[in-house]
Amino acid sequence: MRQSSLIVFLISYSFLLISCNQDNQQKFEFYYYPYRNVYYDVANNLYLFSVDGGHTWDSIKATTDEQPATLGEKKVVYSATHAVWIDNNEHRHDFNGRLIDVTKTNNENTETNLAADRKAKQTVLATPAVKQQEKKLNFFQRLFGKKNKDKNDKN
Repeated sequence: MRQSSLIVFLISYSFLLISCNQDNQQKFEFYYYPYRNVYYDVANNLYLFSVDGGHTWDSIKATTDEQPATLGEKKVVYSATHAVWIDNNEHRHDFNGRLIDVTKTNNENTETNLAADRKAKQTVLATPAVKQQEKKLNFFQRLFGKKNKDKNDKN
């Protein structure tokens, strides 16, 4: 009888310890910036980034409390470890993040290609407006140009 009550007590105690460990497991808070695939460690004021498409990660200490405007919109993520980049594939998928590869080890996602894409989009958007403006100038020149020539001829 005494052995069975001891066994029941030990089993109950072990379940209690397991449930407490799961509830009290520490989570670390990070800000994730999907536009640049950068993490910010809130507790340590560190930016975590990769310049080679997520193969290696580095950190830099934040010198100000202000969020840089170039990072884009932030998302809050939690991690069981300080190595939040382990779940980077999942975070990129969930928040439409993109890899930045300035070392050109991955030719599809280099910063140069991204800049070229932005420049091409801006050129395409600007070209019709310029042509439309030229047409308007030519149209007005034709309308008012003849009248000016006629007036000059009369003088």
